[in-house]
Amino acid sequence: MLVLGIDTSTKVGGLGIFDSERGLIGESNLALERTHSERLMPLLAELLQSVDLQVQDLDGFAVTLGPGSFTGTRIGVTTAKTLAQMTDKPIKGVSTIEVTAYNLALVPELIYPIFDARNRRVYTGGFRGGREGISRITEDLGCSIDELMDNLQNLVEPVYFLGDAIEKYSQILWDKLGSRVIIPPAALWMPRGGVVAELGAKKLIEDEADDLFGLTPNYLKPSQAEINWAQKHGK
Repeated sequence: MLVLGIDTSTKVGGLGIFDSERGLIGESNLALERTHSERLMPLLAELLQSVDLQVQDLDGFAVTLGPGSFTGTRIGVTTAKTLAQMTDKPIKGVSTIEVTAYNLALVPELIYPIFDARNRRVYTGGFRGGREGISRITEDLGCSIDELMDNLQNLVEPVYFLGDAIEKYSQILWDKLGSRVIIPPAALWMPRGGVVAELGAKKLIEDEADDLFGLTPNYLKPSQAEINWAQKHGK
């Protein structure tokens, strides 16, 4: 199965093409100043051309549903759904947190990606790596960095942290968890398009395709516009 993976839920725009028989055959991960709406389709056209494929050659699509950037996630989901509808191929949504944790799939320790959700809050989720890949410990959640530290403080084992919130909260991590904190190289912090494609392919092969019209982003919290509206109207 040949699957295109799309991730626009963070500042890094990721695309990948995974073949269930040959593995990863093409990938693009770029953090550019341009918005996802400006760069996504040109990058997709370039990637397809580089591997000598057309959209019609693909057998399915995978896309990150968040949590992450509201606008970015919406762009990726809309694009993937449009391509799936246009080609009449299946689609699968995957968690941005899970995709990021997958970067350390073979590490037999706790893995907690953390992404900045502003106002001392993070998007996160717990996983454990191993020979069989990653297994989920918690659902994706939005919480304060302090709540997350309180939940992890009594653990005695190491915890690997990934994600764009590391730079902002690294000192808090060290202060609360000390030597149990392990921060891998920055190249492993962010979701990759190739991982989106690989996870999507595995789930599609297992017949876990999503309903095209029911697939929506997982924001985990209201947008700032919704928060402002609620505050203004006393909701």
